[in-house]
Amino acid sequence: MTDTKVKKWVIYYDGECGFCILCVRALKPCDFFRRVAWLPYQALPEPPGGLTWDDLDRAAYLEVRKGGRTGRKGDSTTRLYRGFYAFRMLTLRLPPLFPLAIVAWLPGVDRLGERAYAWVAANRYRISRRCRLKAGP
Repeated sequence: MTDTKVKKWVIYYDGECGFCILCVRALKPCDFFRRVAWLPYQALPEPPGGLTWDDLDRAAYLEVRKGGRTGRKGDSTTRLYRGFYAFRMLTLRLPPLFPLAIVAWLPGVDRLGERAYAWVAANRYRISRRCRLKAGP
């Protein structure tokens, strides 16, 4: 977990979901400069500041820090982005996703993105079973 003390951006995802793991495996190679820490929330001793275990179970979160340590409660320099908004922020950080930023940041796209993300998040275990995606290494 030392990685999260150095990185300013941390993605918390469901490490028990095959679909979530597949998404992380697809996105991680796009992080050419290793500027994002990818962490299954199950590996945390406690939820990051401002979140509950239930929050983390419902959606992926991106924690963006301007300074300090990950998850420090009351740290005004920490912002949390949920679901679609986490992905939208990644379009600015991961070079291969830059072209998607043009669409993801258009006015109104967030409403569609939120709905699509909510559906996928609610059905991720069903998607994992249907596609025979297993959690784990």
